[in-house]
Amino acid sequence: MSSDEKSGGRLGDPSLLRRLNFSAALSAFVEAPSLTLRELRHAIGVSRPTAEDLLAELLAEERVEETAPPRTSSSRAAGRPARHFRFRAESGYVSGIDIGAHKSMAVVTDLRGNTLASRRVELSPDLPATDRLQAAIDTTLACWADAGLDPAVITGVACGITGALRAAEGVSDVRVGPYGSGLAPYSLPGFTEVDVPQLLSDGLGKPVAVANDVKLAALAEHWKGAAQKHRDIVYMFAGHRAGSGVVIDGHVHQGRHGAAGEIGVLPMLGWAEAVERLHARGAALAAEVGAPSGQEGEFVIASAALQDPESLAVLIEFAEVLARGAAVLALAIDPEVVVLGGGMSRGGAIIAEPFRRELAKLTLLPVDVVTSTMGADSVALGAAKMALDEVFAGLLTVPGA
Repeated sequence: MSSDEKSGGRLGDPSLLRRLNFSAALSAFVEAPSLTLRELRHAIGVSRPTAEDLLAELLAEERVEETAPPRTSSSRAAGRPARHFRFRAESGYVSGIDIGAHKSMAVVTDLRGNTLASRRVELSPDLPATDRLQAAIDTTLACWADAGLDPAVITGVACGITGALRAAEGVSDVRVGPYGSGLAPYSLPGFTEVDVPQLLSDGLGKPVAVANDVKLAALAEHWKGAAQKHRDIVYMFAGHRAGSGVVIDGHVHQGRHGAAGEIGVLPMLGWAEAVERLHARGAALAAEVGAPSGQEGEFVIASAALQDPESLAVLIEFAEVLARGAAVLALAIDPEVVVLGGGMSRGGAIIAEPFRRELAKLTLLPVDVVTSTMGADSVALGAAKMALDEVFAGLLTVPGA
């Protein structure tokens, strides 16, 4: 019995059944490079007339289009080659934004996640909140223009920002409440005093979803990076600051208030002090050559590579302190892999080896450690993935089902 027959008997609502079948058909096209009518019928379990109607509707809405058969295709119908159809990834576009202390970055992708353009602008860490948000808006609009896209065709936007988030309230500072007064979460200057999603939405003319940047970087690693083949992940961010995120069963774990994984605020881990020492050493090295701020970590890595004892000591301490936090999360969720990301991860073995050694001492079972393949694009791409997920949730959700 076909799914339309079974569902019809169960639901007794032809309009609801049609929406369910339409969602299933669209989902099948999204998941496959191309489909024939016969393959569509097999994928969603409907009769030929139903499949023909669904295909006609998808063509009319310009969600799918006819395409050339795959080179390996040998399918035939009535002695003629079967017609092939594909999902139109260009039927909509999404944008991901990264707002950090030292940069603003935006990417734009089609509905298959193919990046069409990206743009990055360096920012001062002292920039006021409203100026920083305006810079992000300008960067994003310029990115859309780089891709040759009218803002009207952008169907989803998401943004990653530094700081713990409450799902319904935006950026939060737990120190202003009755709990967490002894902790020290970091948020961008002034971001706890402004409505970040609203200001971004006003500037871009689109609703903008906002999430923690490190969690979005973890999402990007699972989507297109070093952790694509893994379901349970601990992600460690090592950059101008330290952070962490958790992916469980392929989904970023947000927690009740969007603060899951924020273990770096625990004073006993010593992350803040290790980052301060790293920055101090980097600033001293930069000052020796008259370089501007913002590249402290790179200077320490370069100096350590030349076997400078002080730089090596600072870098090893930073890696070991970060590994202790990774061990806490690894003991809690028993992940398949730990991903080491952020700008400092580009230091290679100088960072990775002391991190691995310390992690191995503090976990019950061996845990693979891999280095990020995403580079500086991870947060913006993770935001694009978040926007994609929201777009498809809207396309594939069937009201009343």
